[in-house]
Amino acid sequence: MLVELAVGDAYGAAFEYAPAPVVAEHNDVTDYCRHPTHAGIAPGDYTDDTQMTLALAELLVEGAEWTPLTVASKFVEVFQRDPRVGYASRFQGFLQVTRTGPDFLAGIRPDSDKSGAAMRVSPVGLLPTVDLVREYAAAQARVTHDTRAGSRRPRRRRSPCTTATTKWAHCPQWPRGSPTGPEWTGPGRGRARSARGGRWPCGPR
Repeated sequence: MLVELAVGDAYGAAFEYAPAPVVAEHNDVTDYCRHPTHAGIAPGDYTDDTQMTLALAELLVEGAEWTPLTVASKFVEVFQRDPRVGYASRFQGFLQVTRTGPDFLAGIRPDSDKSGAAMRVSPVGLLPTVDLVREYAAAQARVTHDTRAGSRRPRRRRSPCTTATTKWAHCPQWPRGSPTGPEWTGPGRGRARSARGGRWPCGPR
């Protein structure tokens, strides 16, 4: 699961926030590409989404207590052992100067309303009960996406980010009628050619 996630992340990294014409020209599912503005992400490199997913997966495998401190400490650990670009600029700078979990919790502004907490949450879907999935998903989301002080509010007032993340982690199957195999790529295949060199070089790293 993690390998496939990393492959998809590395492929999609070239197209995040890219202009629609650029996506239409290069999204042919034949090669990795370089993003037109994020030069630090080489074709084939996974991004922050996979790195933070790996952090949560490692924490689960280690059997450590699932707390804001252990989650924050693991985020710091995986970044410091393998620094990479792709994070939001403010968060990237924060990670570069943060050395411990306590430092992370003391310095973080957990007010993001973006999708990062949901992008990294997939490992908790392997937990054996629905309640555990919800608990772990919400707990890791609050570390960075606690837009309404979620750790201190009643369940019914959980932040939108936390709510969306817990639902995503617990999604039991693809929505009925959605393609689950390679056929989902059909509409985009053959509609674009791979670029070689220039502003959008595709091909081997």
